Amino acid sequence: MGTWMRSAVRKKKQFYIERLMQFGLAADRERLEEWTMAELRREYERFHPTHTMEGGRRHGQTSTRTSEAHH
Repeated sequence: MGTWMRSAVRKKKQFYIERLMQFGLAADRERLEEWTMAELRREYERFHPTHTMEGGRRHGQTSTRTSEAHH
């Protein structure tokens, strides 16, 4: 993978991590760093439905990875 692509992937992963932390789904940044890009995106789309192709799911469901409710 080229330098540009690695940088783009790293930035997108950081975007998802920042948003998930803002949503209150995880307090441990290091734990989120271990997730794959697909796992981060899936959790983000689950709790931020306006930015998904399918419209996402309703708020109030629990995260599959953190087992915490989203408020």
